[in-house]
Amino acid sequence: MGATTPVAFDPDPEHLGLVKTFKAGSAILSGQVVGFADAGASDTVIPTDSDTTGIGIGVALNSQATTGGEVAVAMVGSVLTVMCAATDTSIDAGHWVTTSSVAGTVIEFDPAIGTHAAALSTGAFPIGYSIADSVAGSGTAGATVKIVIQPVPIFTAST
Repeated sequence: MGATTPVAFDPDPEHLGLVKTFKAGSAILSGQVVGFADAGASDTVIPTDSDTTGIGIGVALNSQATTGGEVAVAMVGSVLTVMCAATDTSIDAGHWVTTSSVAGTVIEFDPAIGTHAAALSTGAFPIGYSIADSVAGSGTAGATVKIVIQPVPIFTAST
């Protein structure tokens, strides 16, 4: 298993739900999961990861190398393909996915994270759920999986 090297790819939308144009807060590749930075600017998205960014909101439909440039983002209700965090990631249909430590990629959501505080500190809110089994990648290209975008930032309060 190797870590994915994110590359731009066509997320092959099967259905587009809400689509909104945002400003790029950093370089973004088509097909990356994006969201607002923890201390984000209005209407500005960056590739999400589990370490430094906030909740994923959707998937970039175009690449944008210029900070401040426009990027179209497929959001709630969209059905498309995303890249997994590892070249041989295995995600089964029907499982929730969340962002990983590799910017713009996903891993299977671990419901054992449990509390809102734990999920917030790891950026581990689900971005959606898979509707197909993941397809293994090769070399440094990541495995891919088709998902329905449905962010779920709903957890009980930590005590």
